[in-house]
Amino acid sequence: MAGNVVPNNLDPHQSGNYTVDFPFLSPVYDRLTQVVSGPEVVPMLAEEWTFAEDGRAVDFRLRDDAVFHSGNPVDADAVVGSLERARDPQQSKVSGRFDMVASVQAVDERTVRITTNRPSLDLLSVLATTEAAIVDVVAMANGLDISREGAGSGPYEFDQVRPGDRITYVRHEGYWDPEAQKPARLELIGLPDDNSRLNAFRSGQVDAIKVDPDQYDDLQSVVAQPGFTLHEYPIVQSYVLYLDIGTPGLEDTRVRQALNYAIDRESINSALLNGRCPPLAQPLPAGLDGHNTGVAELYPYDPDRARQLLKEAGAPDNLPIRIIYVAGASPQQEMATAVQAQLREVGVDAQLIPIPAVDAQSTFRTGGYGLLNIFLSAPTPGQILLTNYLANFRFPTPPSQEFADAVLQSLDPSLSEGERTELYETASGIAAEEAYSVFLCGSPTMIAYTSDTVGMDSLGHADFTSVFDVRYAGVTS
Repeated sequence: MAGNVVPNNLDPHQSGNYTVDFPFLSPVYDRLTQVVSGPEVVPMLAEEWTFAEDGRAVDFRLRDDAVFHSGNPVDADAVVGSLERARDPQQSKVSGRFDMVASVQAVDERTVRITTNRPSLDLLSVLATTEAAIVDVVAMANGLDISREGAGSGPYEFDQVRPGDRITYVRHEGYWDPEAQKPARLELIGLPDDNSRLNAFRSGQVDAIKVDPDQYDDLQSVVAQPGFTLHEYPIVQSYVLYLDIGTPGLEDTRVRQALNYAIDRESINSALLNGRCPPLAQPLPAGLDGHNTGVAELYPYDPDRARQLLKEAGAPDNLPIRIIYVAGASPQQEMATAVQAQLREVGVDAQLIPIPAVDAQSTFRTGGYGLLNIFLSAPTPGQILLTNYLANFRFPTPPSQEFADAVLQSLDPSLSEGERTELYETASGIAAEEAYSVFLCGSPTMIAYTSDTVGMDSLGHADFTSVFDVRYAGVTS
């Protein structure tokens, strides 16, 4: 199977980009929970869990048949050690992901209690990421370097690792869930160039590829042939230009709104994305719980309105904005060029800065930049909004208190679904009206695969983000 980029570091707690690393690390590392097609959060190493009445603590009961590849037990001490390591900024690059966690403790050998500093419905899906991977802390204490070797309890073990190129895996015998390890061997390849990825699929070198919107037309001649299939997941993923709303010149809402009015989304969609990325004006796309219909058409292409708002805000001529995009990534690179040209038409000087994928997000969060990239998605709308706008590891300047209150209230496990949806709609509307991003368009996750491949139309994480989750996928003999 071929995706975009292979990680250079195998340590899940040192991840620079979750969506890049997940496909390559998840076969080796189990977590307390997992996301299956739906999307739905279900048990993994934790066979069940119970929330406290106030939603600020969760007890996880561990399964009793999980062991690390070393033979060490996956017990409460291992889980506590792993999560404490993930939370420690001295040992982890993903510690910000666990900002809601106040403590992790072993209640007994098979029970772990995670106490949080707020109601934390989103904790369940955070724990399903490889950033919350449960690692063999005993083996690490004995000198194992998990930046180069595996220390997991998952269905596969690393076999051969070629950083930046590909990873091959072998099945771990005796794993507790045989359905999660259908192939005896697995090879995941990183091909950042769209044409190379498509040619590898066309020639039979790989069984499945992730399809970017700009590949859609080229792929049609392939999937029209017998033996090839294309599956589209619902549109929950989008492209945006993240804005640091605290950057001088962007702290005025009118300036950020002007940037949104300056963008011709329809032309970007048709010219660069084969019509597979419908325009978007808010963080929650149509079809997703919490989509706010009241702001769905908020930003039509209107350069005159953009110029008027910039003038009202007292913005200088040729307002400078530094925009990061992922070097070599398509369609982000082409979209960045189009956005630059359209902003120039209204008097905004967008300076494009290409940065490698593993460093793009970390550079943006230092402040003072925009970032044109895929909008990070999640299994639940509340987590989407929180992760993209309230997590300090992702969004440099906090949004309004009204927005924060709506999002945090939505994470209360005791709410009814109706109450939760109303809060999602409120928050999505605020993000749109206050223009926390330049919203561009929403695209489905698309996976192309050979007809003898199974499970590719029900990949758990593909329901909400454009990555492979090879658990339960395989090739028929």
